[in-house]
Amino acid sequence: MQNNRSHLYTLMTVWFFWSFVAASNGILIPLFKEKFTLTQTQAQLVDFAFYAAYFIGSVLYLIFSRIMGGDILNKIGYKNGIVIGLLISAVGTLLFYPAAQTASYNLLLSGLFIVGLGFSLQQTATQPFMIALGPPETGAQRINLGGAVNNLGGTIGPALVSYAIFGSISKDAAANASIEDVKVPYLILGVLFALMALFFWVSKLPRIKNDEDVQVSNIVIGLPLAFLVLCVGVAVAFSIEIAITFTFVLMTVLMIGYMIYSLAGKSGAVQNAGSVLSYPQAVLGMTAIFVYVGVEVTIGSNLGEYLKETQNLDSSQISKYVSLFWGSMMIGRWTASIGNFNPSESMKKILTVIVPFVAFAIVLIVNSLYSGDVSDLFPYAACVAIMILAYFASQEKPVRLLLIFTALGAIMSIIGVMTTGKIALFSLISGGLFCSVLWPSIFSLGTAGLGKFTNQGAAFLIMMILGGSIIPVVQGKVADSFGIQQSYLLAAGCFVYLFIFGIVVQGVLRKQGIDFDKEVVKSGGKGH
Repeated sequence: MQNNRSHLYTLMTVWFFWSFVAASNGILIPLFKEKFTLTQTQAQLVDFAFYAAYFIGSVLYLIFSRIMGGDILNKIGYKNGIVIGLLISAVGTLLFYPAAQTASYNLLLSGLFIVGLGFSLQQTATQPFMIALGPPETGAQRINLGGAVNNLGGTIGPALVSYAIFGSISKDAAANASIEDVKVPYLILGVLFALMALFFWVSKLPRIKNDEDVQVSNIVIGLPLAFLVLCVGVAVAFSIEIAITFTFVLMTVLMIGYMIYSLAGKSGAVQNAGSVLSYPQAVLGMTAIFVYVGVEVTIGSNLGEYLKETQNLDSSQISKYVSLFWGSMMIGRWTASIGNFNPSESMKKILTVIVPFVAFAIVLIVNSLYSGDVSDLFPYAACVAIMILAYFASQEKPVRLLLIFTALGAIMSIIGVMTTGKIALFSLISGGLFCSVLWPSIFSLGTAGLGKFTNQGAAFLIMMILGGSIIPVVQGKVADSFGIQQSYLLAAGCFVYLFIFGIVVQGVLRKQGIDFDKEVVKSGGKGH
């Protein structure tokens, strides 16, 4: 038990960088939009490049698994997969130097793409690793613990990168900043990636892998490869923006179609599965990850334009609000991680109230160091209180939590569209609170009962981080046509889909004799 806990803490360290970089994109997007004179749709290609890498990385993972005659991570082990992923990300940061020197938007996007490729492999290895360190029904709690560290990076990232680029908060700072100012922060990040790779290489992590023979079938490679070729073909024939819109429409049709198919299905346990795609929970999990990552990223990434249009702020002044969004993710995940420390029931209830406000205080302190006065963020404590009540109502049951939090996310998004001022702003930012614990719930439900196909299932779920590259660009297109505030109705629609997913996947798993909510009750909801 103690060894597993130390291994868990080691794995948590790499989570910090994933959100640090992702959240910092929210600072780069308005900067690049201004300096390169881009539309909101074009500026969102920052997210497209970064998150599309997860899809491409997962396709490459499957192709190389086929070439090697079996699942890569089953052969090299999770630990080595993390090390290689960190080194790939380090290489990506090196491109920021020539890209900034030549003021090349395309080269900057290429650097972010390679960083994302490394993250794809890191996440494919890390999350099944964490689930394997204890009972699968409490895997969501362990992933939440990693998520707590992940979003600490997301809270610090925007403030730190903003300080490194702008130096201060003022109209002059934004006007005087140049593309060359991104060089040093990202080169330092590359050095940190290399040091982390060395840290993992010498760590005492166990060599966990699945020893069962798992062949990568033609359909497992063929479907995503065909999808990729189709989308690239549309991009070449028309444009990247049309290809992104086409992908969104295609995914929407496929998601709704498979959801209906799953509702109509009456089969129980999957027999003689030929691939991970034989499991409906895996396919449903893929669609949910696509939508979840999309809504998480789109809320934060379009926030800069929202603040510019509704609050008259420039790119040097938005960091505390972007940080508050990603800090909201930290608030929720810190709350959900309490069970990992096995407190008594009475202490857990006390901590569930105290920890979110401690995390909120950290967000305020971090931002006060750069932004100065943060008193205008104090009313956001009301949103934190709503999240606490929702968490108590969920009783830490993965499906129940998913349903409550997605319902609240949809409601708050609609309030954000229908109102103005700080009520609208904080309602939209609170999407971070209600996204915060969805990933571990979806990931655990999507990989439940996959057995020897768990690694492939994880790769497919990581692949669908593609949603983070598609949905923000679609919102940017909606914003260019109808206005930035109205475009947040897309976020409400995403939360509604995830609510429906929770109902459907619960039914699918019960037909296979799996009920996560009951298992969590039996184990007392405690982490391992």
